[in-house]
Amino acid sequence: MARQELQQLEQAIAQLPEGCRTVLLLCKIELLSHQEIADRLGIAVSTVEKQHARALRLLRASLAPRQPVAEPDLKTEVRS
Repeated sequence: MARQELQQLEQAIAQLPEGCRTVLLLCKIELLSHQEIADRLGIAVSTVEKQHARALRLLRASLAPRQPVAEPDLKTEVRS
């Protein structure tokens, strides 16, 4: 992974809501199961699952390549 990509990932993780960030790091860095995370944080496994899924969704959206916005063709005539 290139240095720039790593910095983008770190920034995206830092911008996650606290609960999502905590669950993501416990799952992906400390390699804890959802049950172990739930026990450690004193929350339901379903909450861990939802926060993990939300964290991944937010990261994908944050890191997705931006599609250029197509500019309208001003030469095209609009006929009624």
